[in-house]
Amino acid sequence: MNYLRVMDMDSDTNSSQPEVISASEILAKIERGEPVEYDGVVVEGDLDISGLDLPTEHVERTEFEIKALGLTEEAKTIKTPISITTSEIRGAVNFRNAIFWESVNFKGTNFGGYANFNGAEFSGNAIFEWAEFDDDADFRKTQFNDDADFRKAQFNDDADFRKNQFSGYADFVEAKFRGNASFGGAESYGGASFMRTQFSGYAFFGEAKFNDYADFLEAKFSGNVYFVESQFSRRASFSGAQFSGDASFGRAEFDKELCLDNLKFDRLYITWSSIRDNLVYDGPAYLALIKNFKVIERFSDADDCYYQYRTESHSRKKWYAEEFNWSKLHDCIGSVSCGYGARVGPIILWALGSVLGFTLLYKLLPQSYGGIAESGPSTATMEALNNSTLLLTFSSGDGAVTPSWGECLYFSFRALTGGTPDRLHPVGLCKYAVMIEGFLGYLFLALFVVVLARKIIR
Repeated sequence: MNYLRVMDMDSDTNSSQPEVISASEILAKIERGEPVEYDGVVVEGDLDISGLDLPTEHVERTEFEIKALGLTEEAKTIKTPISITTSEIRGAVNFRNAIFWESVNFKGTNFGGYANFNGAEFSGNAIFEWAEFDDDADFRKTQFNDDADFRKAQFNDDADFRKNQFSGYADFVEAKFRGNASFGGAESYGGASFMRTQFSGYAFFGEAKFNDYADFLEAKFSGNVYFVESQFSRRASFSGAQFSGDASFGRAEFDKELCLDNLKFDRLYITWSSIRDNLVYDGPAYLALIKNFKVIERFSDADDCYYQYRTESHSRKKWYAEEFNWSKLHDCIGSVSCGYGARVGPIILWALGSVLGFTLLYKLLPQSYGGIAESGPSTATMEALNNSTLLLTFSSGDGAVTPSWGECLYFSFRALTGGTPDRLHPVGLCKYAVMIEGFLGYLFLALFVVVLARKIIR
C-alpha cells in the first residue's frame, strides 16, 4: 500500500511508526457498542465477530443460504459506526451474517487476509474506496441498503459479489479485479458504474439485474466475460470497453438504449434480436457487429444487422446539402429493390408484380393501340393484270386475338423470362411493353443471382 511506503520513508527521518492496534481491542469496542474509529494504524490479529455476544435480529434465509453459504437466521447486529481508514489489517476479517446499522468506512485500508462479509447487511453507506484486498473477498448475498463505494478498490484475488443487492448507487469506478470477479444474480436498483474498471480474470454477470443504468464505459476485460441471461432495464453503456476474451450475452435482455460505440472485441456472442430495437446508432459499431456475426456463423443476424445499418444510415442523410445527394437516391433504389443486397424477397415480389402489371396491360390495352396477335401461315395470291403481266401478292396470316386472362398471364411470364409463346407476338405498343418487361426480367435475374450468391458463398 502507498501509505505504508510513505510511512516507511517517514521512519527514516523521524523514526515514527504506525500505531499497532490489537484486533481484540476493536472487537471489544464493537461488543460494548462503542464507535470504532481508527486512521493510519496496523491491526494485528483477526477481526472475527463470530465469538462476540451481540444482539441478534431474525432474518429469513433459504435452505441454500443456510447449508451452502453457512448463514443463520439470527444475524448479529452492530449498532455503532465503524471507521478504519488508511490502515492495514494483517489478519482475516469475518463479518459474516452481520447487520451494520450505521455507516462503515474502510477507505484506503488494506485487508491482508480473507475478507468475509458473506450475508452481511449495510444499512448506511459502505465505503471501501481505495481499499485493497490481498486475499479472497467474499460479499456473497450481501445487502447494501445505501450507496456502496468501491471506487478504485483493488482485489488481488477472487472477488465474489453473487446474489448481492445494491439498493443505492454501486460505484466500482476504476476498480481493479486481479483475480476472478463474480456478480452472478446480483441486483442493482440505484445505478451501477464500472467505468474504466479492469477485470484481469474472468468476469461473471450471469442473471444479474440492472434495474437502473449500467455503465461499463472504457472497462477492460482481459479474460472471458459472461452476461448470460442478465437484464438491463435502463440504459446500458459499453462505450469504449474492451473485451480481450470471449464475451457472452446469450439470452440477455436490453429494455432501453444500448451503447456500443468504440467497443473493442474479438468474439461477441449475442443475438441480433436482443439488441436491434435498442442499439444506439454508431456506424463503426454496426460494421463491427456485422463482421462478428459472420465470424460466429450467425449469418442471418449479419444480414439483419447490415439491413438496419443501411436503413439507419439512409435516414440520417439529407436530400440536399450544398448539392443533390445522389447517395440517398442510390440507397432508396437499393432498399426497395433488394433490401440493400441482404433480401431475396423484394426481388421476387418485384418480379411477380411486373408479371401481374404487364398482364393487366396486355389484357386491357385497346386493340387500336396494339395487342397480342396470333401468327398464321402466309398465303400467296396471283392476279392477272393483262395478257402478259401477272401480280403475285403475299398476305400475312397474322390476326389480332382477344386473349384470356390466363393467356395474358402466360404471355407476360414468358416475356419476363426473355421470350414469347409460339404463334403469339406483340403488335403496336405492346412491342415496347414486351421489350421493357424483358429488360426488367434480366435485371431481376441479375439481382437475384448476386444476392443469392452472397448468401450462399460466405
